[in-house]
Amino acid sequence: MIKQFKGPRLISLLLSFLLLPALVEAQTPKRVVRIFLDVRETNLEKPSTVAANTISERLTASGFRVTTNRREALLIIEGTIASRLTAVTDEVKREGGVNAEATASVRLLVAGEVIATSVERTAPGDWGVQAERVGEDRLIEVAGRIADDLFSGDLTPEVMGGESKPATPTPTAPRPAKKPRRGVSFLEIVSLVQNSAPEERIVAVLRKHGVKFKPRDAALNQLRSLGASESLLSAVKNSNVVS
Repeated sequence: MIKQFKGPRLISLLLSFLLLPALVEAQTPKRVVRIFLDVRETNLEKPSTVAANTISERLTASGFRVTTNRREALLIIEGTIASRLTAVTDEVKREGGVNAEATASVRLLVAGEVIATSVERTAPGDWGVQAERVGEDRLIEVAGRIADDLFSGDLTPEVMGGESKPATPTPTAPRPAKKPRRGVSFLEIVSLVQNSAPEERIVAVLRKHGVKFKPRDAALNQLRSLGASESLLSAVKNSNVVS
């Protein structure tokens, strides 16, 4: 005997059937992408953490989880960041002022393999009378540049078709104007995959911009474990690598 459904009950059943895949997908937990920061940082030759904290905050705002446990991390960011005093004019000296610059060199590792490097340097900015504070300002600035290189977040409107949510700005120093896009980073692809971005759109931006990391097996396997399809992995592997 086949039971017949009529009216509102039939409509309710049809809606439930149509919405079931979306509900299942929404309830499927995303794999947390944990990143371990191993950054040796100095401010005017003294230990510091302001740059590492800036990078950590930017990664967290972008949906990643920074961990203090290296073993549980899927990705590792390691390197050095340092500030140093620079020469100033005689006029600044008479005012008791100082100036500084900062440099950073970091590497992104997946399964122990280096797939990307980022090297940034600031120019001396506004001088000040407190050397430590001036050095910190330069460290925050160079850390922002490193974060932009690792994950700028500006691909979200292009791929998802909406407005990206900007990372929380650092109040102590303005971020410099962004450089023209130089390839898609590994972390950007991870984020797009995690947020179920349409893969055909991801492939389109890969063809348009290329990638700025080495698409080695370790990187491809990590993307596969996060849900990337074989067609997307093939597009990543065959993308133009820019530097």
